[in-house]
Amino acid sequence: MIPAALLATLWFLPTVSAVGGFIVALLFGGDWTEALLAAAVLAASVLALRLLGLKGALAVLAAGAVAIAYRRGERSGAARQIQKDKANADRAVQRANEARADADRRNADPRRLRDDDGFKRRD
Repeated sequence: MIPAALLATLWFLPTVSAVGGFIVALLFGGDWTEALLAAAVLAASVLALRLLGLKGALAVLAAGAVAIAYRRGERSGAARQIQKDKANADRAVQRANEARADADRRNADPRRLRDDDGFKRRD
């Protein structure tokens, strides 16, 4: 009886994985890593359902849900960090441009070039 169930599972797993991965890829906006992870979780849950029963399948699904949630959290955290880094870089460029404009404004008058350049001189 187990060999027949195993043979049926071997045919059924790729089908469920492919369909589940495609659906998950569409739901998650085309992230194929998550789609492959979801397909693996679905395949493992079907195998667990055939071999271990409903509790085993639910345990595999719960572990897979945690793995997918962790992966999504990593991606959203990385995207948030990229946005922060870009905003910091934009602020740094803006401050540099403002400092350059201030220096150009101060140095525009040739009489003020020696007002204070940081060196002590005897007059």
